Amino acid sequence: MASGDKPVSLEKLKTYPTMTSWFRPTLLAKLLWRVVVSGQYADRRLIVAALDPVSKEEFLSRARQFYPETPFPNESDRPPTTFVPDEDGAVWIDFVADLGDGFDSTFAIASLLGRNELEVGDLKLPRGQLLVMGGDEVYPNADPTFYHEQLINPYCWAFPDPKPGLPEGPPVYAIPGNHDWYDGLVLFLAYFTRRSPHLHLGGWRSWQRRSYFALQLTKTWWIWGMDAQLDDDVDQPQKDYFDAIGKSMDPNSKIILCGPEPGWLYTLQQGNKSLSVIDNIAWSAVNGKRCSEVTFLMMS
Repeated sequence: MASGDKPVSLEKLKTYPTMTSWFRPTLLAKLLWRVVVSGQYADRRLIVAALDPVSKEEFLSRARQFYPETPFPNESDRPPTTFVPDEDGAVWIDFVADLGDGFDSTFAIASLLGRNELEVGDLKLPRGQLLVMGGDEVYPNADPTFYHEQLINPYCWAFPDPKPGLPEGPPVYAIPGNHDWYDGLVLFLAYFTRRSPHLHLGGWRSWQRRSYFALQLTKTWWIWGMDAQLDDDVDQPQKDYFDAIGKSMDPNSKIILCGPEPGWLYTLQQGNKSLSVIDNIAWSAVNGKRCSEVTFLMMS
């Protein structure tokens, strides 16, 4: 059950969402209206940046806060969870995107992510020390009921919170997809960038401050998550953010760049900017002259 919630009866579970009926005329009409209305919202990436006027040093501190060798002037500011490499020097992460059309599919994947260990053939894979959500955290659109019933509840049940009320736990970071943007990103920001208290997604904890992020995993490996909004564009504060991170990395660093849509599917569509937006962020790493490799990780 979700931390702090009462158990849900079988009768209540019967009312939980099934798979989304994408070809239902009423749903298509609602989504069309959401697309039209969403274009009228102010760009909340700019609003969040304006409300978070921090120095480049603070950006770096946030990006390196889980890297155990990062110095903190005040140790009380250090998160209680850090990335600990295994005997091979690797830090394991879990990545999930297009989280699921309904409760059942979302819970099925979340239950795999929540296991301490997952057996795949002869391999035993540990649960990731970081969970990255790569876009479209809810379907068909951003709505409080959908967020709770199709994201928060199934993830809380799949990985019951072992330390309710405490900050210890693997971090979860998310980037928004177009379906998260259909309310102008209001609910995504309310859940994932909450400063206090942090979102407890079962045993996972959100330490995110904006809809995009950079995190140092090891001395040379980083993961970046970008927000392309609905119009396949990068706002200037986001570009400035990744420029600052790119110039601060150790030489020969490597980046896993996460985007919110499969740009390679749209390469033949005239005027589509999906891959150019990804290139824009990748250049933040390359121009910093500290990056030797960029690997793209996007929803399929």
